[in-house]
Amino acid sequence: MESDVMWLGLIALGGGLAAALIGLAYLLLRLREAEQRVRDREADHQGVLDRLQENEYRLRTIIESEPECVKLQAADGTVLEINPAGLRLVDAERAEDIIGRKIYEVVAPEYKAIYRENMRRVFAGEAAVYEFKSITLRGRTRWMETHAVPLRDARGEVYALLGITRDITEHKWAEEQGRRHQTELARVARLSTMGEMATGLAHELNQPLAAIANFARGCIRRLRSGDMAPADMIEPLEEVCEQAERAGEIMRHVRDFVRKSEPRMTAVDINQVVRGVVKFTEHEARQHETIVTLQLAPQQPRVWADSIMVEQVICNLVRNAMEAMAERHSLRREIVIRTVPHGEDTVEIEVVDTGPGIDETVIDQVFDQFFTTKTEGVGMGLSISRSIVESHGGSIRAESRTGGATFRFTLQAIPASLRKDERRYSFHS
Repeated sequence: MESDVMWLGLIALGGGLAAALIGLAYLLLRLREAEQRVRDREADHQGVLDRLQENEYRLRTIIESEPECVKLQAADGTVLEINPAGLRLVDAERAEDIIGRKIYEVVAPEYKAIYRENMRRVFAGEAAVYEFKSITLRGRTRWMETHAVPLRDARGEVYALLGITRDITEHKWAEEQGRRHQTELARVARLSTMGEMATGLAHELNQPLAAIANFARGCIRRLRSGDMAPADMIEPLEEVCEQAERAGEIMRHVRDFVRKSEPRMTAVDINQVVRGVVKFTEHEARQHETIVTLQLAPQQPRVWADSIMVEQVICNLVRNAMEAMAERHSLRREIVIRTVPHGEDTVEIEVVDTGPGIDETVIDQVFDQFFTTKTEGVGMGLSISRSIVESHGGSIRAESRTGGATFRFTLQAIPASLRKDERRYSFHS
């Protein structure tokens, strides 16, 4: 009996040990599985790290080989990173020459406020494109254009500005050369206009000069006869002065119209410019039997413009209308010049005639160089007019209708906030 109990005990003990061994084997298996998962995760993590490092290396290689400047900036303007092209752009020999320093050290003083404003926009979450003048670390002047975007962290906060900057100095130089060429071409056109109007100008000058001669001779005759009191001399001498001033005004107008000078942008009263053109072309209008009517909006906002160039545009349009009506022998010859304000920002000038109009098949070509519908035209007047208007930030278009043509162009009005201090904002371009 006792042996049976021992045997049963041994069997139970053996079963317990077997169960323990099985449990231990299971635990060891689970432990190995866990270790394998850890090793797999570590391998995956290492793979991710390797890929990140590879991507970083690839990205850095791309940035360093990029031919244009790529840079990172902090909110205060500190340069955080910059590629070799950027170093060359600012004339830095080593990265330490610019990294850690404020970008404003290479921004021209007059453009620092503009640069700061654009940086503010980027750190507010906007993308920005801006031009500025740069003074490199070697003191060389360059024009730059930057495309900037905000860089955000995992929380969506902007922590840096990523900028791609390129040198546009040659482009700016070409623009300046083109502008100077256009200015010279416009002056040549004005000289040509003056040549064509020489007869009319001679007539306009002849009138005040003849009046001066007549009044002077009258005074001399009466002085010689002895029947003229000194007080009687005042009125004819005042008339002499008035006519002399009239002749002087004509000459000043001619001189200003043909002078060689840089464009001068000022606050211009467009109604006054229109009246000056009408007075300037008055004799030619009489020769072409043309009536010129003005419909000028009162209290017109002033515009940013070079008054001589705008006068040239209006003069071109008016003279073209006169010549078109005369060439087609229009029975009714009338030109209406209107000034129309468009809100606070734009002023439109219209020149409307009663001529033959413009053929719809060529109306899109009238502003092209050397295109003309006149038998003796050279096709430069309207092309120059378009260049002048566009250089002022406006646009010009032609319309044909039954019984005539209409030319409209726009100019930028001075904002209401600046009108009280117009002189402060006048400038030479």
